[in-house]
Amino acid sequence: MKLPIQTKTLAIALGLSAVLASSAMAQDDETYTLSPFSVTATEGYTATNTISGTGLNTPLINVPMSINVITSDFLDDSLIGDFVEALDYNTSITQTTRNNLGDARPSSFAIRGFRNRNLLVDGVLGGLYLPVQMVDRVEVVKGPNTLYGQSDPGGLVNVVTKTPLAQEGGHITAKAGTNEWYQLRLDYTIRAMDDKLGLRVLTDHKETNGWRWVDGQRTKFMGISGNYKLAENTDFDFLTGKNEISGFPTQRATWSFERIPTDLNGDGDMVDNVDGVGEANTRYNNTFIPPEYVTSTRGNIFESDNDFLSLGIRHRFSERHNLQYKYNFNDSHQEVSFREFNTFDQFGESNSNMTINDSRARDEVHTINDIISFDTGEVRHQLLLGARKSEDIRGGSGSYRLRAVVPTEEPRLRQLEADSGKTFRDFLYKEDIRNGVPIWEDDVASPEELRTYGLRANQNDRSFQKITTFYATDNIFFNDGKFNLLLGVRNTDVKQRSVALGGAETDSLEGSDTNFQIGAVYRINPNLSVFGNLADAFEPQNATDPDTNEFIGPQTSDAIELGLKFAGLYDGKLSGSIAAFEIKKDNVSRSDYNPVTFMSDRAITNDKSTGIEFELFYNPTNNWNIVAAYSYIDAKVVGEVATGLPLEGATPHRFTLFNSYTVQEGPLEGARFGGGLVWADGPIPQFGNIANRYVTEDGYVTFDLFARFPVTFGERDWQIGINIDNATDEFFVRSRAATNEARQILFSLSTDL
Repeated sequence: MKLPIQTKTLAIALGLSAVLASSAMAQDDETYTLSPFSVTATEGYTATNTISGTGLNTPLINVPMSINVITSDFLDDSLIGDFVEALDYNTSITQTTRNNLGDARPSSFAIRGFRNRNLLVDGVLGGLYLPVQMVDRVEVVKGPNTLYGQSDPGGLVNVVTKTPLAQEGGHITAKAGTNEWYQLRLDYTIRAMDDKLGLRVLTDHKETNGWRWVDGQRTKFMGISGNYKLAENTDFDFLTGKNEISGFPTQRATWSFERIPTDLNGDGDMVDNVDGVGEANTRYNNTFIPPEYVTSTRGNIFESDNDFLSLGIRHRFSERHNLQYKYNFNDSHQEVSFREFNTFDQFGESNSNMTINDSRARDEVHTINDIISFDTGEVRHQLLLGARKSEDIRGGSGSYRLRAVVPTEEPRLRQLEADSGKTFRDFLYKEDIRNGVPIWEDDVASPEELRTYGLRANQNDRSFQKITTFYATDNIFFNDGKFNLLLGVRNTDVKQRSVALGGAETDSLEGSDTNFQIGAVYRINPNLSVFGNLADAFEPQNATDPDTNEFIGPQTSDAIELGLKFAGLYDGKLSGSIAAFEIKKDNVSRSDYNPVTFMSDRAITNDKSTGIEFELFYNPTNNWNIVAAYSYIDAKVVGEVATGLPLEGATPHRFTLFNSYTVQEGPLEGARFGGGLVWADGPIPQFGNIANRYVTEDGYVTFDLFARFPVTFGERDWQIGINIDNATDEFFVRSRAATNEARQILFSLSTDL
């Protein structure tokens, strides 16, 4: 459906609002004590402000929604792995897809039980393979809102990137550890031109051989963040970076499933279909393969090349009127080849799939925000008017596959064997694994051979998406600032089309909708506030009802959240939030490939998620930081189809705890010790379709430890560090077919420059 008149009306309304607001700016009181476009650096684990909730630099206690801020200090202490591990200590979030999946822009997380499609970088789409070297802080906005276009109903992840520091200087860090981990990282800020110019240089080189039979990764990153003061009230900023990753696609082919015939209804046979699951083909996570299992070989590859560019200009017309324009560009190119054995049948046999996939994604986003503060009587307004236009192109040279069990592919596989002299393993058996057969030494088809002999798995050439969004939010303060309303409206227009090989258009989709948000905060006292938030969202979809073959229209959702926020209680020692939520999503097209039937399971459902969350920051003393969080989620399908099916990634109970303690006197003065735990209670569903409802993770507990020691040698101050990740060597399945990492011990040495 298209609503062009509505879009034009909203655009006119935004313009008129700007004119009226500008004429209302009669007073000279300064509204913003900080830059409205950015948040200042935070020391420790407790953040006081956010940029993601309202688009303005706003105290968390004044934002009518749950926002979890992961500070740079917390990331420095807790994070060893890639970006997917950065959210391990955040509740309500679960990884849902594998890394190195073969897609340059897949989804990665479920938030509050709903799969998240958008990972944002400084408020715009950023892609999955985000270099952690660029990350200053991570802000997780729970629930939909009106700022970011097609908002996911569970929430979104917004990464705030690093900017030049106020003082020249930086540090260099070297790391080494188990699994032949070697890393060298530089972070240095340059101040020049009478402090008008700031440049922050970021580099990182990492190599590790990994812990599985065949594993390992090499990462090279180079980035520069800069800002320049063009005039007294005008600032220019930019960020450019390049990240290259290569190695073996271990998560793409690490874990296999298992079909175990099960009497699901207890009638004594295994021939029935129970709640959409065939008893004879009931599928589970595997029960017999070892943790170090991987089906790829050294003949497989993973190559990822990511380029980032951001340009922005900000102008302050007055203390009450600020304008910002920002341009973002992101190009991701990924090539992955893998050999996998997806599912073992009841006889302990699994067939091989050799695939090469080349994908590319390119985004360009233009954003303009106009921020105006004005008063109407004793009521204060902070008005944000914005427009965003994004264009996304996805393509690549496609996917080519060879499987011995597919009649059209088996002759090509045999011809490749004859031409190359290689011998391919068509089937893998349970007994092979138990007997220690070195499957990682097998012959596999090279990328060039797969392109030459394999059949293309799809005929798509390119897909295009254009999203145009107009939005407005007004944060209205009453009663001397004790009560504020956040009113938001967003109109989103989406156009999508796909082009097949040869240029013929194969698919198109257009949709437009206007969504609303209303939130309220009441400050009981300066340290305590209650809040509520109500918002809706939509997602256009080109889907048909599997029973009638009629188009079903867009997915729609509504979310409500009520909570309590507190900051600076008990002499500034205690901060945090408690929230309860309910999210409903209707007209959901569920389509998931079933490797047992080689078809997609399809259904139209209504989904619902309810739950509670709390996040607590406690500093018993100035040198002791504690962060604790808990979430309970009941997320499932409601209605007449697939009733009771748990939603993918929805963890029923999740508790995290992390703390650090700094020694203030004695021989260990300045040393810091700490660590944390993550407890997840299952079953955690790992598929969103009906047939795989029994593929779940039962739950897990992991422990991480760290220590930092200041030392002086060579007339220079150094810091020696150690991180022990997954100290008890717990093993679990993070998401469908992707496991966690084994115990990793990492030593570091750093010094200021």
